Amino acid sequence: MKIWYTLLFLFSFFLVQAQEIIDKDALGKCRKELNKKTCLSDEDGDRILFYLDRCPKEKGSVENNGCPWPDEDNDGIIDKEDYCPDLTGPVENNGCPLVDTDGDGIFDKDDACPTQPGMVENLGCPLKKRDCGDLYEREKARYEKDIEQLKDMNFDSLFDAICGDPDFKTFFLLPKKVLFLRNSTIGGGPECGNDAYYDCKHFEKRIGSEVLNKFWNKNNFAKFRKKTGNGIIIPVSTLFGGGELFFGWENDENNFFVSTGNPSFYKGKITDDGRENNFYYVSPQKPLKDLALIRKDNKFTDLLEVSFGISIMPKYDSDAHLGFLIRLDFSNPKSGYFSQPAKYYQYKNGKWTVTKNFND
Repeated sequence: MKIWYTLLFLFSFFLVQAQEIIDKDALGKCRKELNKKTCLSDEDGDRILFYLDRCPKEKGSVENNGCPWPDEDNDGIIDKEDYCPDLTGPVENNGCPLVDTDGDGIFDKDDACPTQPGMVENLGCPLKKRDCGDLYEREKARYEKDIEQLKDMNFDSLFDAICGDPDFKTFFLLPKKVLFLRNSTIGGGPECGNDAYYDCKHFEKRIGSEVLNKFWNKNNFAKFRKKTGNGIIIPVSTLFGGGELFFGWENDENNFFVSTGNPSFYKGKITDDGRENNFYYVSPQKPLKDLALIRKDNKFTDLLEVSFGISIMPKYDSDAHLGFLIRLDFSNPKSGYFSQPAKYYQYKNGKWTVTKNFND
């Protein structure tokens, strides 16, 4: 152990002597201002003696005279090695920020088309649009064929078939004070979004609205009112796939009652988290005063909430016969359970049959 200390002392001595020899003038100048002990100290521990260290209180490198290399943008890359010393950037990009020229969320270094907004799945390049071709004519032909098929379909018997479904029967047993009736058709229209036909000219008419009008005809709505106890029914709109109710769609609700042959409908008012909207509803008798509802945080403060809806999606079998995927949505206010059974109905040989069941 003594030998080790001796060697360390000799190494330090010769190191000091070597540095003194390297710059005797600097040591002499330091000693004139300070004492020898201070001049030969290493306060910041960077192994550069005080009299040779231009930054004696900060650890630095010998190459930079004992001072730390500057990093102006604080990105962990010293300025002399930073291609963008004034801008923060990662090491893999030499200290420069990653750039996304076309603003598509894909950095230029990973973008095969850096100046054209594109899709991740296409390496940052835009999806090539297919030729619209005869899309308009094909959609028109499909619509006209569907209309011909709809003429032969008995939607009164479809409603009866749905009402006979065990899942549907459960709904009629639920206690109801006010019933929210959600009406919707899904599909039956043109493609949209970022698909290939987004900017193509589409045929204007949609089979979905035709189906909705035929399903909720005068007879079927009268059956529905009777089966649900002839209570108050308020049609509402919902977000697709969601349960939130939206009021204030006066024209749509008005048109719904007109199309179902129920001219005796009334106008109510809802206060929803402080915001007021109007709505239309039917009632077994003329109300003495306008119906007023209050809702806060998506919950009604003065009624037992029950909702029901039928979503109808046109679908086709391998022979292009039109059928419908029908999803029933109803809530049970006692258990909080919201049921969504879905079944596929087709009209063949004068009757409706369930050809496939779905579990949503």
